[in-house]
Amino acid sequence: MAKKDKEPTIKNTKQRAGTILSSLLRNIAEEETEFHKDIDGNDRMVTKAEALARLVWKKALGYTEKTINTDGQELETVHYPDRVYASMLFDRLEGRVAAVESGKKEQRTVADRVGEQSKKRINALTKKVIDGK
Repeated sequence: MAKKDKEPTIKNTKQRAGTILSSLLRNIAEEETEFHKDIDGNDRMVTKAEALARLVWKKALGYTEKTINTDGQELETVHYPDRVYASMLFDRLEGRVAAVESGKKEQRTVADRVGEQSKKRINALTKKVIDGK
């Protein structure tokens, strides 16, 4: 039996490239990059991953930026909460809501199925009370 040729396919090449990229991104994320004030007001170095996470939270919650213009006047710029970043945080913290493609059968979650069973039981109990059984 002849050994099968192990030519890399496009799919395998893309997967390998994605794996390498993810690995490099994780390595870079662990590099210390900038100072951040802790609760006590002391400066400490934080990783790029932490700096990015803090930026996402800042954008999600909104913030006020104070700058000084060329005339020496202090200006305040209000950055309102951004729903894109808030949505990103909810997806990360609570789990992404499954999207259902049109034309495909909907995949029900465990919570949906438990909820349906609870409704059926409550309706059955209500029917018994109404019927006097």
